[in-house]
Amino acid sequence: MLRLLYTFIISICFFTSVWADGSKYAASSALSSGKWVKIQVEDRGIYKLTYADLRGMGFSDPAKVSVHGYGGCMLDENFSNPYIDDVPAVPVWRGDDYLLFYGCGVINWTYDQESKSFVHTNNPYSDYGYYFLTDATATKEMESVASAAGASLKVTTFDDYLLHEKDLVSVNNSGRELFGEAMDMTLSRDFSFTGITGITNDDGKVTLRFIAKPITGTGSVSMSVDGEKLLERTIANANGKYDTYVMARPVYQVVDWKGDKSSSVKVNVRYGKLGDKNVHLDFIRLQMKRELQPYGVCTFFRSLASVNNASRFTVQNANANTLVFDVTDKLNPKRMETELSGSELTFSIPAGTLREFALVQRNQTFPTPKVIGEVANQDLHALPQTDMIIIAQPGLASQAERLAEAHRTRDGLTVQVVAPEAIYNEFSSGTPDATAYRRFMKMFYDRRTSEADAPKYLLLFGDGAFDNRFITSSWKNVTTSNMLLTYQTEESLDEESFVIDDYFGFLDDSNNGKGLSSMRLDIGIGRFPVRTQAEASNMVDKVISYMDNKDTGSWKNNVCFVADDGNSADSYMTDHASQADQLGEYINESHPEFLVNKIYFDSYKKDVSAGLATYPDVKTNIQKQLKNGLLLINYTGHGNTTSWSDEKVLTESDITKSTYKRLPIWITATCDFCRFDAPVTSAGEQVFLNKVSGGIGLFTTTRVAYSSPNFTINQMLIRNLFEKKNGRRLTLGEVMKQTKRDLSASRYKLGFSLIGDPALKLAYPEYRMQVTTINGNPVTDEPVAFKALQKITVEGEVLNADGNIATDFTGLLNPTVLDSRVSYETLDNNKTGKTFKYTDYSNILFVGNDSVRAGKFSFTFTVPKDISYSNEFGKMNLYASDETNNLEAQGAYLNYRVGGTDDNAEDDSDGPEIRSLYMNDSTFVSGGPVNTTPFFVARLWDKSGVNITGSSIGHDMMLIVDGDPSLSFNLNSYYELIPGTDGEGIVKYLLPALAPGMHTAEFKVWDIQNNSTTYDFEFEVVEGLKPYLLELTATPSPAREQVEFHLFHNRPESQLTVGIMVYDMMGRLQWKHQETGASELFKSYTVTWDLTNNRGGRLRPGVYIYRAAISSGGSKEATDAKKLIILAQ
Repeated sequence: MLRLLYTFIISICFFTSVWADGSKYAASSALSSGKWVKIQVEDRGIYKLTYADLRGMGFSDPAKVSVHGYGGCMLDENFSNPYIDDVPAVPVWRGDDYLLFYGCGVINWTYDQESKSFVHTNNPYSDYGYYFLTDATATKEMESVASAAGASLKVTTFDDYLLHEKDLVSVNNSGRELFGEAMDMTLSRDFSFTGITGITNDDGKVTLRFIAKPITGTGSVSMSVDGEKLLERTIANANGKYDTYVMARPVYQVVDWKGDKSSSVKVNVRYGKLGDKNVHLDFIRLQMKRELQPYGVCTFFRSLASVNNASRFTVQNANANTLVFDVTDKLNPKRMETELSGSELTFSIPAGTLREFALVQRNQTFPTPKVIGEVANQDLHALPQTDMIIIAQPGLASQAERLAEAHRTRDGLTVQVVAPEAIYNEFSSGTPDATAYRRFMKMFYDRRTSEADAPKYLLLFGDGAFDNRFITSSWKNVTTSNMLLTYQTEESLDEESFVIDDYFGFLDDSNNGKGLSSMRLDIGIGRFPVRTQAEASNMVDKVISYMDNKDTGSWKNNVCFVADDGNSADSYMTDHASQADQLGEYINESHPEFLVNKIYFDSYKKDVSAGLATYPDVKTNIQKQLKNGLLLINYTGHGNTTSWSDEKVLTESDITKSTYKRLPIWITATCDFCRFDAPVTSAGEQVFLNKVSGGIGLFTTTRVAYSSPNFTINQMLIRNLFEKKNGRRLTLGEVMKQTKRDLSASRYKLGFSLIGDPALKLAYPEYRMQVTTINGNPVTDEPVAFKALQKITVEGEVLNADGNIATDFTGLLNPTVLDSRVSYETLDNNKTGKTFKYTDYSNILFVGNDSVRAGKFSFTFTVPKDISYSNEFGKMNLYASDETNNLEAQGAYLNYRVGGTDDNAEDDSDGPEIRSLYMNDSTFVSGGPVNTTPFFVARLWDKSGVNITGSSIGHDMMLIVDGDPSLSFNLNSYYELIPGTDGEGIVKYLLPALAPGMHTAEFKVWDIQNNSTTYDFEFEVVEGLKPYLLELTATPSPAREQVEFHLFHNRPESQLTVGIMVYDMMGRLQWKHQETGASELFKSYTVTWDLTNNRGGRLRPGVYIYRAAISSGGSKEATDAKKLIILAQ
């Protein structure tokens, strides 16, 4: 609930030690040896453990058992305040065959000098506090404190407080505050406080906290105590222009409570009207004076009058069984020495601060802590300095360890996988608390001796929840066992409420006492929002595969910037396009080795039908870019947890169904795209959780975001992603850390999180490429002319990290030569009178492939006839890969102008040769059957080159179905040369769903001298047509560790349902698996199996039968079966 700032603090939850250097941490945890048992307490109290109880726990000599810990109060988030390390011993009071100890629950009470009232803070992470029992350490007995002399004030009453509060609902699904009874329909509620024996008529206090969101006009709330109205407050309207994200407005007021009082108090709270939203009581606090006497087994008491006064406390109705404990310091409670005269017990204290006491009747029934169980020995304090910490629940630890080992072997990092429970045990007395994660990381930070041994990364290997205790109804049917804690802000009612993983990385002492937005992030932090073992395994596989860098290709030179056209709320502003364009132009100018693809909504035709606006071409283009491969995709605009933009150009369904294998990093400068702490998995999480597709990580928003701050954050992310620091590019965690530091005190940065591995670096090509000669002439500062129909030979070299020719680099070259920029103006689809102008390298002169040998390369092409003739500068982009040495290189050449015509051009009057053309597979003949989404393939050759420039109307490569303009497809960007051939290329395109029946098609292609070839054919679309399973293999065979099933089929790019069943030789099913996905042309669909059965057990060595089945679009299954031999491990 609400955490208040107080000017005067009772030290009920006081810690006794403070330090700033690493030498002050325990070298080894007390939990590292001996027998330890964990126990649970619910409320603050004096708890009893009998020796019989202790023997039942396995302790042979109860007299040697000690109690350790400090219970359940939320840890102090300001590390400049005193705090304690590890699990200190707590003094106990011993009877003949039992011990008593002071247990601290989860509510911390303090005194606010300004309002003259006691206030409380709940622990939002746990409903219970925890302690530990052991016989491995020396016992710690309570000290006795003698009465002080010279008491001048007699205290016969004490200040007490009562609380009514229920945690039932979060109105914002954000922040740590939960609220109680709803009062939107029931406008008046009574709350009874009974059994307040000994209450006096002295003035008291009543505190009300209440929330509501008035929709029309203002709201009002009133509070009456025993029929007397003490409070009435107006609640301002929350339906204005700037109140979109205000979920409710709070009322918090402390009022005087005068007059006669009784042991039963009725408080009435009334709300003024029906129809408003989020109307809830938060809490009611009563503060009163009571006669100082025992009220049950344990009565906690304190006296404001005793502050700064030497005081003598007089307790009535006491007896020989009455004890008084001073529990002001929860780590060091003491027994007060008292005097008993008849039924009056007295003791004295010197003048000083407010003190807290427990009045105990040892002859009554004490609460007994709940035994949780024995705790295995652990010692996080003894861990060596570590580069990376991965926090994972035990259910996911094996997968986290696989990732840790990958970083150890590939990156040379020291990595520790740690269970959250182990962290709580040593850093928060066993009580779940997000600050324990931070304390744990700070231990490594404080112990560092240099940057080399400082902690660098924290990976939170598990999903999280806005309700860390899972007590609200939203979480009742959610699997939470593998989740980790989240840090939620105190603010819980508006757009300044955040979930902040950065909190765990605020480690430097300079952060102490500062607000969250001013704190300095000291490590790279990421989160895997995984909930199950399967998700964890898939994500580790995905990251390790990316680290292995097996999918090389020129796609790594591609980045894409997508911009929304705004909406009615922002008057369809052009700012999104302007911001995206500035980011793209930064890449063009500062990192020309990358190719920038621009998708700005308002440059495309908007389709408005039946009141629904869509951008079908934007949607198609985004999917095409993702399929072709991107190093980065960056979105600026509106969004939510399920989609990008009001037009839903990218939806959660698109993401979960995607099958492309080239994984970009995503930057999403939009609202709420990745609310990972919600019960329902967000679209942003699905990007990461897609087993084989989606993205390798996201710099993404978890809450509401705003255009201007978003742009600043986006700019810094882009700069930190692409600029080198000390000669190297940063890991994802370092990018986020540096970005957050660059942003200084901006609160908006708190809404951005890294979803992914913070120690992972993008798979940038690390070597450089440079052009050395054009047509045999060394390149200089003088521009070179590229003329239409001119033959161009480009030579160059690959440079290693030291800037020398990489003579060990031999591999494949992929050059892309672009025409000069084309100017564009957006279409003003929304009729605002506002457009945005920009330029782009849209037209291609040549896309090819060749070879690199010993760091040298050369390629030749003919400039097409269809060029801009602008005499402006074009752009040449270069990529090369050496798969033998796992090396990649990239570069650019910009110093050429496009214009003029070569006077010595070679004549060519023949159109391109269509060497083969088919649908789905090469057995297709004209008129043959195909499925509803057939895959078109054509192999082409032309001695001059195929025209894919896109710069001249009528010369595009086109496939037209049924002569229908709506079924006309421009295939320029789907054409690519085939490596190792003399100019032969292939075009591949997945058609959209077609109606069943016969169809005609025309395929037309041009060469660069504008000679054309046309091919007409027919095909029959058959709904539910069964695919062919052309070949089925399993590798390796025999198999020892795992096996990959390869299914070769005739449905490239189509969504398939794939099933694998494994049987023993008796016909008993051992393993069954089904999934959906797609595979590319000429590639198999692959399923990996770890040789375990469906119960998780390892299959015995022997001979098995595996059966594969595939179907597509609701078709019948195509099946095949073969034998597999499994060997012993």
